[in-house]
Amino acid sequence: MKKFGIYFLTLFSSLLLVVSCSNDDDNDIIDEPTLTTIVETAQDTDILSSLVAALAKADENADSDLIGALSGNGPFTVFAPTNGAFTALLASLDGFDSLSDFDTPEKREILATILKYHVVVGAAATSSSLSNGQEFTTLQGEKITVRIDGDVYIQDPTDTDAKVGPADVMASNGIVHVIDKVLVPQEVLDALNPEPLPNIVELAVDTPFLSLLVGALGQADAGLVDLLQTDGPFTVFAPTDTAFAALLDALGDDYNSLA
Repeated sequence: MKKFGIYFLTLFSSLLLVVSCSNDDDNDIIDEPTLTTIVETAQDTDILSSLVAALAKADENADSDLIGALSGNGPFTVFAPTNGAFTALLASLDGFDSLSDFDTPEKREILATILKYHVVVGAAATSSSLSNGQEFTTLQGEKITVRIDGDVYIQDPTDTDAKVGPADVMASNGIVHVIDKVLVPQEVLDALNPEPLPNIVELAVDTPFLSLLVGALGQADAGLVDLLQTDGPFTVFAPTDTAFAALLDALGDDYNSLA
């Protein structure tokens, strides 16, 4: 009987050990996965490979460390353009067929400016916390605006809004919202599409102290106005109104004005 009791105790102990191991295995299964940083999340997401490449290209400038910044503590909210969004951006830019065409420090600075416009520092804003008309100041310095119309959109200074989806991709240092368009700040729009400079005649007309020069050109009636509105180039030494007044005074009574 004593022998049987020993066998029973041994069997019972073995069963406890099996159950204990089984519980440990179950605990391993339900453990929450460790979140990765925003950069690592993008690196592991196929549709964001162009964003990762753009960050690396911008960081070729000695004074740029966007990858390092977005690997920091945050929190950050990043609106992350897809590969298709970058393809559309490049197609809209003259002389840019791929990210490799950002091949000078000046061009890479433009790229960095664009990328910073997608980052909000100091907040991890979920899609449920966004509201229509809400504004965020970006790392670049300009604002983006939320528009909610069934779906969630992000507005920049262009005529086309970026649609959010998928949203709420959680990272260890913030949150990522995927968007279908690259946001472009006004600073970059102005750099890529500068206002045309006035021609010489337009400049003279808009300069108050050159009004007598404009009158003189009209009085000459020798095609000078039309000529100075062509491509040129021209160098014009433009007398001021004071200079013309002195000339008229020196010419005497027969030249009281340019009329």
